[in-house]
Formats: sequence, C-alpha cells, structure tokens
Amino acid sequence: MLNKLKVTHHLRLNSLVVLLTGLFMFSQFVTIAEVYGFSVKEEREYGQKMLAVIRHQFPLIDEPDINQYINKIGKEIVSVAGGQKFNYRFYVINNREFNAFAAPSGLIFMHSGLLEKMDREGELQSVLAHEVGHVTSRHIAGRIENSGKINAITLAMILAGIALGGGAGTQALIAGGMATGQAMSMAFTRQDEEEADRKGYAYMLKMDLDPNDMVSMLKKMHRVGQLNMSKVPQYLLTHPKPGLRMGYVEGIIYQEKPTIPAQREQFYFNRIQVRIRTFTKSSESLLPYYRKRVRNARNEVERYSAMYGLAMSYLAQAKFTEAIAEMQKVMVFFKDKPILITDLGLIYFKSGDIDKALALFKEARNEDPGDWWASYNLAVALKATGHNDRALVLFQQLVGRMEDFAGAYYQIASIYSTLGEQALAHFNLGKSFYYRGNFKNAMYHFDQAKSLAPDNQKMAAAIEVATKIMKEIR
Repeated sequence: MLNKLKVTHHLRLNSLVVLLTGLFMFSQFVTIAEVYGFSVKEEREYGQKMLAVIRHQFPLIDEPDINQYINKIGKEIVSVAGGQKFNYRFYVINNREFNAFAAPSGLIFMHSGLLEKMDREGELQSVLAHEVGHVTSRHIAGRIENSGKINAITLAMILAGIALGGGAGTQALIAGGMATGQAMSMAFTRQDEEEADRKGYAYMLKMDLDPNDMVSMLKKMHRVGQLNMSKVPQYLLTHPKPGLRMGYVEGIIYQEKPTIPAQREQFYFNRIQVRIRTFTKSSESLLPYYRKRVRNARNEVERYSAMYGLAMSYLAQAKFTEAIAEMQKVMVFFKDKPILITDLGLIYFKSGDIDKALALFKEARNEDPGDWWASYNLAVALKATGHNDRALVLFQQLVGRMEDFAGAYYQIASIYSTLGEQALAHFNLGKSFYYRGNFKNAMYHFDQAKSLAPDNQKMAAAIEVATKIMKEIR
C-alpha cells in the first residue's frame, strides 16, 4: 500500500546503532521532560514533527492487522508502566535493519528486520518493554539539556538519520541538523540503559512474561553487533557495548530467580511474522523458505504456522487454488482463530470470487467485531460491490481508531469521488499522501480541497496543521 522513498537498498546496518541503543533493539529514545523546562505541549509538537520526518524517510507498513497487533502488545506494556502523559503509538517500518527506536510523546518504531529475526512473542515484548522504560525514565531530556534546546525539526533530522542505520543518508541528515560533537551528546549513558533494563524487566514480571526472552534478544543483538564492528563511526563510540547489557540482565535474573511462566501461544506472533515477510521478501524466496519450515517443524504448531506462510506465498504469486488449499488446512488446525476466515476471504477476493469473499468477511467480523483486519476487508468488498454507504461507515470507523491509516483515507477519497463530493475526495486523498510521507502530492490535493470548499473551516484547520509541518520539513 505504500509508495515511498526506499532507504533499505542504499543503507546498511552499522554498529553505530549497536552501540547507540544498548540493550535489546538498537534503540534511541527522544522525549522532552518537564523537569528540563519542556512542556507536554512542546513534546507533542516534537513528536508530531519527528513522525512526519520518519514518514518522509521510511516506508511504514500500513496494514490494519499488523498495526493492531503491534499496538496491542505495546499498550499492554504501557498499562503496567503506570500513569502516562501521552497516547503511545507503535509502528513497523519496512526496512531490513535490526533496529527499533522511540520518538517524543510515546511514538515507538520497530524495523521489520528486527521482527523477522525474533523467535517468539516474548522477545518482541522485551524490546518494547525496554523502549517504554526509556520513555518513562525521560532519559532524552538529559541528552537534550546537554546540547541545549534545539529546534524540533533539527532534532527529528538527527534522530531519523541515526535511525537509518549509517551510511551517506545518515551522515547527511545529521549534518543537516547539528555538528558531530552535538550528535554525540544524544547518546545514552550506561546508567540510562541499565535503568531502562530494570524497568523493562519489571514490566515483564508484572505481565507474567519470561525475562529470559530479554537475554535471548540481547544475544541476537550482540551477534549482529560483532558482525558489524568494523563500520562504527567515531562519533557514536560513546555507548556501552551490548555484551555489557547482556551480563547485567543475566545478573538480575540470577539474583532474583523469578518464577518462569509457561510458554504462551505463539499463533498471532507467527502470523504477523508471515504477513511482514510478504512485504519485505519476494514470493519466489518465500515459497522454498516455508516449504523447508514445514519439513523441519519441531511440532504441529510450527508446522501449521509454516503452512500459513505457504498460503500467503501462493497468494503473492496469484496461485489461488494452492493458497486456498493450504489455508483450509491451517484453519482445521487453528479452529478458534477468526482472523483466518478473513485471510481465506482475501484469497477468494483476489481470485475474483467477490461474493464468497464478502460472505467470509462478514462471518469473520461477526466472530470478532473488534478486528480491524476483518472490518477493512469487509469495507473493501462492500465498496467493490457498490455498497458505498456501508463501506464508508466502516472506513470512517477505522480511521477513528487509526488516525493515520493511509490506505483507509485512500478508499474514503475514492468513495467521495464516486459520490461527486470532490472537495472531500481531494481532502482525504491529501491525508492519504500525507500519512504515506508523499508531501508533494499531499499539498496538491489539500490545495484542491481548499479551492473547492473555501468555507469549510474544519477542513481548512486540519490542512493548515499538516501544511505547516510539511513546509518546515521541506
């Protein structure tokens, strides 16, 4: 669904991220603490601008099931972290780097490359717990204080550059914001990382999760770091090595000897991994990969999860008969997962059997009315069969839950265009391009909307906010 600048092909993972981000995820966190003279309002402004820079530089995965899953996991952690001043939001970036990072006002980003390397949901939870630990500790306030108050766009450029993982793109973004010496002051201290470790560990215990998953993620990070040590830029060598973090967390576990809970179900985690791989890998490479996973599965759950991967790989190649056959086998094994009904419906929809797809989408949504994936696909099918009014209601409900769901705004624009509401069509198309980071097209459609509806004050106010941010970034 995204048509964005692809940074993946010209940027390489680099140990600056390893040393910068510490414990689990090569992360950096930025927030502005009131104790350092920054108001909550200012932090929200920084976060909004940082998010716009990220959208402009990275291809965010704009899929409702992936967004709902990652936000559910993240907000479960936030719920045990105590009172918060911000509405946390979690994003997945379509990028192969082994990285995650957080931005002002509770915005947390994870690269698809990191998710693909995980073995279970607990590792994902450990990554997000560590990030939330940085947020709640207000660590970046000290870093900003060391550099002096800096412009929100400047800060966004620096952190976006660091998050890119090295290379010429990183150097240019950082250079556009501040000198190398100032960039060094943004690095976390060892004490910052240890505090985030302790908080992340405590969050996992409160959620009855296995803290050993923190160690396993750390080991993955350490291995990746060792493979890239020759590429470390000098200006970020101030961060402690990942191996130090690993020993620290292992020491906490050895000393406290927490009760280790039973392994939790991995279905939704495994499904999301498959879905993400369909956006980041070619279908030609996925088919042999999942065939091998089926052959080498250690248990039935692994086997049928790999078969789900086969179904999605066949779908990507438009081999609908094979995709349906594999999906039906998966559904027999995972009997209580209504999201699979939506997945089967999607195969029928793409094969051209709209009536069958529509019936399956309705069934899935009846089974789980809160499932964004079912609602979105049902709305798409309703629109395809001419039921624009019903589809519009569903799409508007979705953007009410996901205010930056670019794909839904595109569908809404299409419906308004069909209905002859051209101002609203341009406005929603502008929002779709804005949330995809395509600012040139966004500004064009916003201008068209204003010219067609000059008296619509609510629309004009929303356009003014977005336009101001786009102009500052450009």
